[in-house]
Amino acid sequence: MNNSLILNMNEQSRQPYLNLIEAVLNCFTGEEPKIISANQNLIDARLVQIMLDYATNLATRNDIQTFERLIKIVVNLLVTLRNANFENQEFSKAIKYYEQLLTICQQKSYQQIEIILLYYIRFFYRYTNDYAKAIELSKRLLVIAQSFKNSFLQAETLFHLGIDYQGLRDLDSARNNYERGLAIAEQINSEASKKLQVDILNTLGHSYNPPYSWDLGKAIETCTKSLRIAQQIGDRHGEAVALTCIGKAHYWAPGQWRNFPEAIKCYKQAKDIFQETGDLEKEVDALYHLQDSYYYTSNYGEAIKSNKELLAIAQDLKNDLLQASALFCLATDYQALNQLADAKKHYQQSLDITSKLDLEVGGELKVNSLQGLGSYYTRKRELAEAEKYYQESLDIAEEILDIASNKNNEPLRNMALQKKANALQPLAGIYYNQGKLDQASDFNEQSLTLKQQLQDQIGTGNSIGFRGSIYLAQGRYTEALNEFNQSLEIMRELKNYSGEASTLTDIAVALLYLGQIEEAQRKLSEGIELWESVRGKLEDRDDFKVSIFEQQARTYQLLQAALIDQKKPLAALEIAERGRARALVELLNKGLSGQSAEQKIDTLPSVKQIIQIAHQHNATLVEYSILWSSTLLIWVVKPSDEDKIAFRQVDLQPLLQEFNTSLEKLVEIARESIGVWGTRFVDSDGNDSDKDVQGNNKQLQQLYKILIEPIANLLPKDPDERVIFIPQNSLFLVPFPALQDASGKYLIEQHTILTAPSIQVLELTRQHQQQVQKMELQDVLVVGNPTMPLFKSHQLSPLPGAEQEAKQIAPLLNTKAFIGDKATKVAIIERMPTAGIIHLATHGLFNDVDESKIPGAIALAPLGTDDGWLTATEIMNLNMPKAELVVLSACNTGQGRLTGDGVIGLSRSFISKGVPSVIVSLWAISDDSTAFLMTQFYQNLQQKLDKATALRNAMLATKQKYASPLQWAAFTLIGEAKQSIFQEAV
Repeated sequence: MNNSLILNMNEQSRQPYLNLIEAVLNCFTGEEPKIISANQNLIDARLVQIMLDYATNLATRNDIQTFERLIKIVVNLLVTLRNANFENQEFSKAIKYYEQLLTICQQKSYQQIEIILLYYIRFFYRYTNDYAKAIELSKRLLVIAQSFKNSFLQAETLFHLGIDYQGLRDLDSARNNYERGLAIAEQINSEASKKLQVDILNTLGHSYNPPYSWDLGKAIETCTKSLRIAQQIGDRHGEAVALTCIGKAHYWAPGQWRNFPEAIKCYKQAKDIFQETGDLEKEVDALYHLQDSYYYTSNYGEAIKSNKELLAIAQDLKNDLLQASALFCLATDYQALNQLADAKKHYQQSLDITSKLDLEVGGELKVNSLQGLGSYYTRKRELAEAEKYYQESLDIAEEILDIASNKNNEPLRNMALQKKANALQPLAGIYYNQGKLDQASDFNEQSLTLKQQLQDQIGTGNSIGFRGSIYLAQGRYTEALNEFNQSLEIMRELKNYSGEASTLTDIAVALLYLGQIEEAQRKLSEGIELWESVRGKLEDRDDFKVSIFEQQARTYQLLQAALIDQKKPLAALEIAERGRARALVELLNKGLSGQSAEQKIDTLPSVKQIIQIAHQHNATLVEYSILWSSTLLIWVVKPSDEDKIAFRQVDLQPLLQEFNTSLEKLVEIARESIGVWGTRFVDSDGNDSDKDVQGNNKQLQQLYKILIEPIANLLPKDPDERVIFIPQNSLFLVPFPALQDASGKYLIEQHTILTAPSIQVLELTRQHQQQVQKMELQDVLVVGNPTMPLFKSHQLSPLPGAEQEAKQIAPLLNTKAFIGDKATKVAIIERMPTAGIIHLATHGLFNDVDESKIPGAIALAPLGTDDGWLTATEIMNLNMPKAELVVLSACNTGQGRLTGDGVIGLSRSFISKGVPSVIVSLWAISDDSTAFLMTQFYQNLQQKLDKATALRNAMLATKQKYASPLQWAAFTLIGEAKQSIFQEAV
């Protein structure tokens, strides 16, 4: 190419610029920004000047195609200069060169080149929000197009005039130009004109959507027309834009017209098309609205998937604002699922990013992130810390309001008002929790006024519901009920299922205070149906189902209370069962291989089914339910009496006042009284001051008085008959075998004891047991004292007693134990699929510093890069189809995180894989007593005893040798025990 007109060979300083220009013109389309970005040292006004000189040379040579491409690059470069905050002098120079070239074109009547310059340079002014200048250039272009009688250019220019008027919020002028352009385009019979019609209709439809307008029916009508044309001509991009506009209209529609399912359908289709066409910006927009719609319809699992896609795109683009947005939205999803550790982490990450951005750019997300952290600390009951974050968010919202007022920026002002409303509401909640109802009411009313002004329906519903909560606390029950009903109406219109369920629960509370118990019961039943529909959307995410239930438990507790008040204890038992271990029941039910849906059990239990389960297990079932730490409900289901379930209600207040403690604390004290201190083992008989000369333990007797004495006459007289306890919350930590009656007799001496997370879990473990028995002869896996892994950079101490235990047990089971460095994690996992009995004698962890993970891990020998820890999360992904019994002869293997789904930890991980029977420990035990107990246990199994009886006899034998309950009462059998493992001796 001849560069003689623009290159003075003495000006060598121009050469790098020319090299860059040649590079961008010779690269593939789309690669230009990357090349310019790699030459940051050349991005300045001089580059613009040389590019325009180069363009002039192209024009004189009539190379219009290359000229047009270069002008596009110039426009993008100008945007870069403005957005990168170059010095005003530098930017002004660049614009001056452009103006000079445009003037030359006009003087020399280079109209074709002038058209190109006008066409592209107006985009620069639009990108920099100088809509008035963009309109001026478009009007000049329109005059030229009319003089040339170029109908297509006229229609296209009118379209762009409309866009710029819309940027100025002059909607009448914008729509007038859209309509004029559309009328011209409809007269042109070409595919290009039809595509232009699609673009005009889509933009016109968008002008009827927020934030411009609320004529949502018109938006749907206009973009539906566009959608039809786009589909006719195969305009995939136009089709996706139309779908996005229609989706937004359904999303924003007020009241009963709001249609989230239709919005989700549109957004999903649009996202897929944008992905297919490679339009990343539009794909991000569709994804954002898709996740938002999933969130508001309580489909949190899908919301998380969409936000993770957004985050990945943002990270690839190195787009800080988009990353912060995706992180914040992920945090709100995790918080809705009650996964607070994940929520806090993502809120903090979002805040870290937005704190580095200008308030006009990142202020909204900064406020959101601060409020998110405030909500985290509110959930953790750390109200002072929560208030600090909310107040900071309010201060920043006020600061943004000042900026918006000074710049007369209405959208920025509305955003700041929304953030202010969102800060006032939780501050009202903090005052409410502190009993400062007047201040709570004042802040709530301020928030409500702003939300109504901004047409924030969900926020309005929440504030109205909060007003009802204040009335409830003031004893104004009828007024509270009216407010809750208004809130419910809004939640139903919006199809916000979580909000609807929560509000139904509030309504029920008001009805209970008003004595309308039956109506309260109906509302609570509706709420439970909604909560279960929300959990149903989480598909196979067991962790999500467990965590979300924690914030739904209030509804189940209230319904139990309402049923008890109506003298309906059997119906209350059904709800008690329905409200525990639901995620585990679904996992087990799904895992029953070879069974049809009709053969699997109904996951909504009935009294008839509960009685049948007791009969099938030939065991007395004892289910506990704790209501607000003040009332204990106990049901006793006998295997022989199919016509009656006994019920006892215990008022805990007098009993706990007598002992001067809470039930949860009493359980902790009772454990400490026998030598259990947190996670540590104390080799003693406990605190002698808590025992009398006969060895009676006061705390164990106190627990017996509360848990066993009310039902003692209902339990079987024959000590060989099984009793299965179904605890709740802290009762999972109760050492039931060690509870003592007034005479000092231990419960294990009177009964054969098991535990289970729920009655339905018992039935499912029985069905899994039947499947296991149909399999071929099984292997036996015994592990003892592996070479210990590191824990927090410290070497765990070896367990010689566990090694001795494994060596004593292995011959009884006709196998060889894995000891020391042979007991690697890889080797053990390889043997598990064929093992019928798995015995692990090693160290165990019952907790995890990361709240988001399933707590618990088993120590095995490390190998190479593998650290040797077999975690509870990993166990849930193992295959153990033949396992009939797992014995975790390690410390604290029965502990974990206490939830409505039972103990989340090692034991649950094995049960969830269908293992019918799991033996775990509730605390750390000495090597000697454990080895003795376990040897006794397997010897008893060889005598064809069932697992529960074998364990009871082993405990009694250990008790004769080691008197303290610390040494013999830690192990508990969870699950199935009716069958004997060995039909004949090994």
